[in-house]
Amino acid sequence: MKLFHLLLLGMALFIAGCGGDDNTADNGDPTQRIYVLAAASGNAGAASAGLDVTVTLSGVEPEVDWYSDRPDRLTGDAKTQAFIDADWQQVYGGVAPNALLQFHVAGDVHALFGSVRDVAYDGNARSLRFTLHVAKASDAFSASAGGFTRPVLTLLNNLQPPAEGSSFALAAARTALAKDSAGNWRLELEGVDPNVLWMNNAPARSADVESLGQFVNLWSERFSAVLPNASVAGDPGDGDYDIMPLTLSDPRYDVASGRLSFAATLLAGPGVPDAGTVLSNAVLFVDAGARGIPSEVFAQNWRGVAYSAIPAKFLAPPTGAFFDSDTTAEAFQALWGSKNGCGRNDLEAMAAQGINLVRLYDYNYQRGSDKWETGGNGHIAFLDKAQSLGIKVIIPVSNYNFKNRDRENRPWDNIDNTVTQIVASVKKNGAIHPAVHSFSIGNELDLNQDGETSATLIPKAVRVAKLLHQLAPDHYMTVPVSNGDEKKFYNLLRDQLPADLYANRFYNAVQTFKLKTGDDLKNNILQAYDDLKLGVPLVITELGTNSKAIGSVDAKVDAVVGRPALCANTWTPTRNRWSRASPSSNGRTPTGSATASPTTPRAPSASTPTTARCVSPRPERSACGTPRHKSGRTFTRTRPTTSTSWRP
Repeated sequence: MKLFHLLLLGMALFIAGCGGDDNTADNGDPTQRIYVLAAASGNAGAASAGLDVTVTLSGVEPEVDWYSDRPDRLTGDAKTQAFIDADWQQVYGGVAPNALLQFHVAGDVHALFGSVRDVAYDGNARSLRFTLHVAKASDAFSASAGGFTRPVLTLLNNLQPPAEGSSFALAAARTALAKDSAGNWRLELEGVDPNVLWMNNAPARSADVESLGQFVNLWSERFSAVLPNASVAGDPGDGDYDIMPLTLSDPRYDVASGRLSFAATLLAGPGVPDAGTVLSNAVLFVDAGARGIPSEVFAQNWRGVAYSAIPAKFLAPPTGAFFDSDTTAEAFQALWGSKNGCGRNDLEAMAAQGINLVRLYDYNYQRGSDKWETGGNGHIAFLDKAQSLGIKVIIPVSNYNFKNRDRENRPWDNIDNTVTQIVASVKKNGAIHPAVHSFSIGNELDLNQDGETSATLIPKAVRVAKLLHQLAPDHYMTVPVSNGDEKKFYNLLRDQLPADLYANRFYNAVQTFKLKTGDDLKNNILQAYDDLKLGVPLVITELGTNSKAIGSVDAKVDAVVGRPALCANTWTPTRNRWSRASPSSNGRTPTGSATASPTTPRAPSASTPTTARCVSPRPERSACGTPRHKSGRTFTRTRPTTSTSWRP
C-alpha cells in the first residue's frame, strides 16, 4: 500500500498552532517554532496545481503543540483560539507560512503541501477553515480530496531573507521508540515509503521529492553541525493522533527490509506520549537542513586536482590482483587513505590545501563485485573518505569503454551495461553517493583514439550522456576536450546533446597547457568561452604544462598557477568584474563565488591567477614506512595538472 500520495502545493511544509498558554518555563522565540494541530475529520475542494483549495477541519483539538526550530530544544502547547486570534500575526506577520496537511482516505495517508492564509477558527464548533494555495498535485486525488479523517496540520516557521531552510517528511506504516543493546533510545520505522518530501520554509515556495537513500546519505552534510529537531505524528491505536517531538541522529537504513532507525532523544513537554508508544500510519518531520542536491553543485566554486596515483613511468597495468590502473578502489586504500594505521592519505593532503574536487581517469566498476560485468562496492570507501573531508568526485566513463575492439573484447558493444554498472557502483543505500559531483565521459575524445576520429567518438559520447541522464537525472556530466579546437566541440556538443540535458545537467570541460605569464589563458580560454554565450558552466579539467625544461613538479605548478604544491586557481567577483583572490588567514586557498546568472556564463575577464603561497611538500615517515601528514605539510602524487572551475 502506498503510504504517502504526495500533493506538492504552493509552499511546502507544516502547520499547527501557537498561542498564549505555553506550559514551559522558557518559551523561547515564538517565531522560531513549528506548530502542530490535530483534528477528527475534514474536507477539501479541488487540489490542482496553482489553485487555491478551501480546507475545513472539524473536531479540532482545543490546544496546539509546538517545538522549536534547531538549535533550541523547547516544546510546549497553546490554546488554539489564542493562537489563531492573537498569535498568528505575531508569529507569521504578513507572510503566509508553508504548511503540510496530512490525512487519511480509504486507509492511506495522503498529504497536501502549500501556503496557508485566511485562517478562521470557531471555538464553539471546534472548526478551522483556511485557504491552501496548491503548488503541485499528484495524481492520487484527481479533482478533489473530498472528505478525510484524522488530519494533522503542521506549520513551519518563516525565515528572514536571505536565510533559507529546508525540512523533510517521511511516511511509515509503524514507528516506535525502543532501546538498543547499549540502553539508548532509537526511533524505529517500518514500512517506510521510499520517497521523502523536501520542503522550503517561507517566504520560499518550493517542494520536491528525493529518495530515502539519498536522504540518509546526505544526513551528515545536512545535520552534522546541529542535530535536527523532529516530530512523529501517528495513530496510537485509539483512532486519534499523537505527536511526539524528538532530536534525531545516526540514521541506519536497511534497503532490503525497508526499515529505518535513528538515535533519538525525546523532547519532554506537555501532552507528549510515553516513550514506549507505538504509532501507526505515521509521518516523521525533520527540521531543517540544507538541501544539497546533486543538481546544485554549481551553486559553489570548486578547487580541484586531476588524480591518478600511478607511477610516473607507468605504461601498462600489471597482471594479477592489480590488473588495472584504477587506484581509487578499496585495494589501494593505503594510497588515498590509510589502513591499520598505515597509509599515504592523499585525500587528506588534498583537503589540507583547500582542494574540494577530485577528477578521476580510469575506473573499473567491477571492483568489489564477485560477478563479471557487475558493479561492485569497491569504490564506496573512497567516496566515504572524500565525503568526510568535504571533497566531491568526478566519476569517469574511461576511454577504454569507447574502443570497438581490445583483443578478444569489444568494449563499445557493451556500453549500455557498462554505464549502468558504473552508476550502480557508486550507489549507497540505493542512491548515488553524495560525494559524486558529476560524471565525465571519456578524455579528449576530440582527438584520435585507437584509430577513431571525433566524427565517431563525439556521437558515442552523446549516446553515453543520454544513458547517464536516464540513470542519474539529477547529476551533471561533461565531455572533456583538448584546446586543439575546443570552440568547435563546445558547439558540436550543444547541437548534438538533448536540449534539456544540455541546458540543465551539462558543463563544458577543457584541458589546456597555459602558463601564468601573458594573457593566453585569460583571453583564449576564459574570455573566449564567455564570448560564446553557451549558457552552461566551464570547468578546466586539466591545467598544466608538458615542458620538461621547467623542471620539477613544483616548478611546473608554479609556472602554471603561480604557487607550489596543491593549490588551484580561484577567482572572486567584484561587482561585475573579476579580481584576484587573497589567501585566507588560515593559509588555505580562498574560495571565489561567482555572481553571474546560470544562463549567462561569465568567465574571469580582467584578472590573473592568485599567487598565494602554499606549503611545499615535506613528508615525514610514519612507523609503517609511508609518508604521513602533519598540519601544514602535504605529500601526494598526482598528475602535474591542476583543475579549476568557474561557475557561470
